Amino acid sequence: MSKKYQKQAVLGLLGIGLIASPLLMKLPAQFRAFNTAANIEASENVERSRIAQRKETADAINKAGVIPSARKLRIRGYLDTPKRNPRIDTSGYLEDETVFVYDSSGVCVGQIQAREWKWKYHYKNLCNDAPSLN
Repeated sequence: MSKKYQKQAVLGLLGIGLIASPLLMKLPAQFRAFNTAANIEASENVERSRIAQRKETADAINKAGVIPSARKLRIRGYLDTPKRNPRIDTSGYLEDETVFVYDSSGVCVGQIQAREWKWKYHYKNLCNDAPSLN
């Protein structure tokens, strides 16, 4: 290219650069937005897969007929008193399962053992080894 056209070419490229500069200035912000969107999408995909795995596990448990076990049970709307036995329904518990029962304030009121309700006012020292309710 001859010297005669070099100035015109440089001015042309400089003009194109000035025209494109607003687009080039926005690129870093667009990269950040894209990365944020990609991170959110990835975390949502992870959460979706966790939900799907939980559903598969719950379906397998329901199909097998296994009852999930719990070691503690809290009765809502009941405060510990020797005058009123809460008479817990024990039909959903297994023969070899032991569950400590607490009132709504977190005080041990009895135990379900071998599908039998044992109230602490009829069985002495029943709640002495009860784990704390957290």
